[in-house]
Amino acid sequence: MLQIKAPEYYTVEDALHRMGSLIGTVVEWRRLQAFLPPQLREGAMGRSALAATFVASLEMAKSGRIELKQDEPFGPIFLRAARPQA
Repeated sequence: MLQIKAPEYYTVEDALHRMGSLIGTVVEWRRLQAFLPPQLREGAMGRSALAATFVASLEMAKSGRIELKQDEPFGPIFLRAARPQA
């Protein structure tokens, strides 16, 4: 009997947890890829981690925890901790 193991993916919940623990120390703009776990930067798991981290960053921006910017179409995405509103 052939059994195919289901692939494992990096989840949005994993990314939210990781980013939540790192974002408080980020005051300057950093590339989105800087928030990926070092061991998950290549292959299918790396693409999964990048997609999950992107979705997590959108959720965090929506809730006001971070700011996002992209200087040009298809350019890198940068983020930092949200600045207090004056």
